[in-house]
Amino acid sequence: MKREKAIPAAVFGLIFILALGIWNYILIGKNNQGVSETSQASLPVLTINTGGKEINELHGYTESVDASLMRDSITPMKEDKFQVFMKHGNSSIEALDYKIYKENNRSALEKGVVAFQQKQSEAAADIKVKSRLESGKTYLLALSIEEDGQTITYYTRIIYGTDLHFAECLKFAEEFHDATLTEGSSEYVKKYLEVKDGTITNDLSFVDISSNQEAVCYASLKPKTERMYAPVIKEASSNVTSVEYRFILSAENSKGIKQYYQVKEYFRIRYSKDRMYLLNYERTQNAFFRYDALDRANNRILMGITQMNPEELISRNSGRKAAFVQENELWYYDYKNASMTRVFSFVGEDYRDSRNNYPQHGIHVMEMDKSGNIKFIVYGYMNRGEHEGKNGIGVYEFEAESGKTEEKAFIPVKIQFENLKDEIEKGAYLSDSGKFYFELDGAYYQVDLDSRESKTIAKNISSGMVAVSGTGMLAITENETAIRIIDLENNKEHKIRCEKGERIKPVGFVKDDLVYGIADEGDVKTRKDGSIQFPMKKVAIADDKNQEQAKFEKSGIYVTDARVDGTVVVLSPARRSGTGYKSMKEDYIRYKDKTEDKASLEYGYTSDRLNQVYLSFPDYVYVQTVPKYLSSALSQTEKECGVSFAVNEQRYKNAYVYAGGSLKGTYTDMAKAIKEAQKNAGVVVNSSQLYLWEKGVMKSYGKVANIPMVKAESKDETGIACVKMITDSEGKDVTYGQLKRSKKDVYGMLYDSMDKMAADYTGCKFEDVLYCISKGRPVIAKRANGTFILVMSYNNTKIRYFDPLKEESVQAERSSMEREFKKAGSVFYSYAK
Repeated sequence: MKREKAIPAAVFGLIFILALGIWNYILIGKNNQGVSETSQASLPVLTINTGGKEINELHGYTESVDASLMRDSITPMKEDKFQVFMKHGNSSIEALDYKIYKENNRSALEKGVVAFQQKQSEAAADIKVKSRLESGKTYLLALSIEEDGQTITYYTRIIYGTDLHFAECLKFAEEFHDATLTEGSSEYVKKYLEVKDGTITNDLSFVDISSNQEAVCYASLKPKTERMYAPVIKEASSNVTSVEYRFILSAENSKGIKQYYQVKEYFRIRYSKDRMYLLNYERTQNAFFRYDALDRANNRILMGITQMNPEELISRNSGRKAAFVQENELWYYDYKNASMTRVFSFVGEDYRDSRNNYPQHGIHVMEMDKSGNIKFIVYGYMNRGEHEGKNGIGVYEFEAESGKTEEKAFIPVKIQFENLKDEIEKGAYLSDSGKFYFELDGAYYQVDLDSRESKTIAKNISSGMVAVSGTGMLAITENETAIRIIDLENNKEHKIRCEKGERIKPVGFVKDDLVYGIADEGDVKTRKDGSIQFPMKKVAIADDKNQEQAKFEKSGIYVTDARVDGTVVVLSPARRSGTGYKSMKEDYIRYKDKTEDKASLEYGYTSDRLNQVYLSFPDYVYVQTVPKYLSSALSQTEKECGVSFAVNEQRYKNAYVYAGGSLKGTYTDMAKAIKEAQKNAGVVVNSSQLYLWEKGVMKSYGKVANIPMVKAESKDETGIACVKMITDSEGKDVTYGQLKRSKKDVYGMLYDSMDKMAADYTGCKFEDVLYCISKGRPVIAKRANGTFILVMSYNNTKIRYFDPLKEESVQAERSSMEREFKKAGSVFYSYAK
């Protein structure tokens, strides 16, 4: 009798436990797929309270980083004080050190220590700034705490101004955000959008201000908010604020199964007394992968609403094995074993956890062999595990048969994720002999993972002068007359040279065969900012014996850009037009155009979720069974490989474009940088994160006062006089004679004298250059007669400049001077401060 009662009780207990697990998954947002865990995140998180708003979630670094490049957040201050909240910290943390840096990001303007006060589940510290902060200027702020014997440092940038209206802009952003998720609020949303007639938006993974209100309001998805993180201020000026929201959504399908999404929402808002203006709006929505969502009728696996890049998918064995990265998780599919393995992820059990799910790192697959073994890197900020709080590159190998993932090395780097991601993926390679190669900040390195020794293979690399194949072939330009080609597996080398009077550069590889371009020496121009104009008269493909296999060469046609896409070389041809080149229709070199069956990405449409991405397979790979879920057993190393990184002088001349809440690109050409920032409603900054250009903030008039006049000693020295006027106005101890003896051009003199803060605006429109004057910085401009003047003020119709040859201040018609500047080549120089 007792036994008969015990059995139902046990069954009931089992059902209860299972139900509780399902409830936890559906309602609480847990990811119960299981994962091979690194140690749990342990570092506290900081947020800032300013103007009554809690903003800017900050994550700590346990080793030094190059904070000058950091632009994750900006903290606006209307007063001289703000509050810092600490979450997940232990009670032993009693004090907060703070340091405000000068514009050089090296010397401190102010530093101090404040105490934490416990407030409910978090601690708070009040900081009152004693130094006088210049209105409208950004300063680097470092916040440090001590926990368990280690120093943890957090970074943001602060900007002071009594005319900042970020609180009002945040309120508007919150209202708009809520409206997109509230049924029946589409008309409110619609009035702020800029939708053209006939616009159809069929993809929720990216919507913007030009999308229709149906898509901006999530179509028929009916999502639920699982977690909202603190809003992050990206830019702040007197009337314009840029803010980013990050949050987790969930939505059920017709079968009641939940899909989770990571969403980023970016606003650029202009404040006015009468109303708010939405200047830009962008939103990305990316699904966390569910391995069990099959579309059996079409032989594919659902990836969901996502912006997944096809280059992040690699397949082998005619599509029977596939590796891909989705939302910072690396997955491996094995058709033969009907299994799906999560190889690497920081996310852990809960998508909502802000420390685990902190997307400031990337995963890049370098190689997958026919057995499914994967070589990959994890780079950027390490959320948790052995290297928690560190910034660097983890080199890993996954063994498919055992299901184990081993970290082969960890390389600390000072450059943060945003500035790391563009370079690190295109040059990373791990040889079978255990040598890891990567490109970073203008240099190419080798690290021996056994001996932990490193060496620099090449430095002072210009953009486009290095190419690496997936099979380990490296091509580096040497003196523009030869390309050095190295097989990274066996270190065998050979060179390919151009003829006398020509220049050569690598484009890429088609398998092991090099694609390269040839240009006439006279057509290759190195601009003052370090960028290179390289119009190729010929693009060719050569094998390992330097035998030409295919080419593009047409009389009077130049190729201004070329890239390799699989076995096809995509060309951007152009004809010479004056001093520039006029673009033509794209052309191609098709080579070894034998296609292998493989897994691929494709779209599928539903009325409630619009376009979704699917992982599709060849017809003979029958995906009918839900794959069993596996998690890779992960082991990490305590050992680190120290690399002596080369100094990249070019960095100080670069222009960095930030828009939509992130780094859009690094440019050596200011005109291209400004064009990109204009297109994306962004800003341009230098390597110290000081503004070089901002969209929509320049006033209709501007004036720079208190410029001491300097007379040029001759017509050839007007540039010297202009530089001297700038250095005098900025308090630099530089004499006229020193400038003259430097024998450098105008930009070179300004660059050296202004501590590398000079900015070359050559090629820019004059109306864009006037931004400098609106911010209190004069502009050196070249006239048609070859002399230089210093422009000091402007309005809609006039400009005023100082002519150092005549030693007089001149007012002139703005339109006529613009024509003259253009005739002289649009040569302009200024600086950042």
